[in-house]
Amino acid sequence: MGSGITLHSNILDEGLAEATTCYQGLLFAKKTGFVKVEVEGDARVIIEKINQEENGRVDLDSVIADIKAFERFFHQISFKHVRREANRVAHFIAREGYSRSENTFWMEDILEVAKELVVTEETSNIFVND
Repeated sequence: MGSGITLHSNILDEGLAEATTCYQGLLFAKKTGFVKVEVEGDARVIIEKINQEENGRVDLDSVIADIKAFERFFHQISFKHVRREANRVAHFIAREGYSRSENTFWMEDILEVAKELVVTEETSNIFVND
């Protein structure tokens, strides 16, 4: 497992920020040699756009197309919508990014507080099945 913070100062749209985060996560997974990837996100619109063939906003669609292009690099990849409560680790790491002045990545290790949140999320099993 891996996680990280990539700083972006010019993204003001929440949907575009979520899509860019997904893209950065897949780039990280590819560079570090992951072959099986499961993306969980609480931005339903973004997850639905990745899983569908629709077109919509031009700015968002270019990032979605880049995300879909990553599929060929992995043996298995899935995109799942989860409730916001089940995505607390991602939000904690995102908030942590505000206090950083450079990109930061963790492999097989994360901040201690985030570890506790992972355990809580795994035991609460708050997935959305829709």
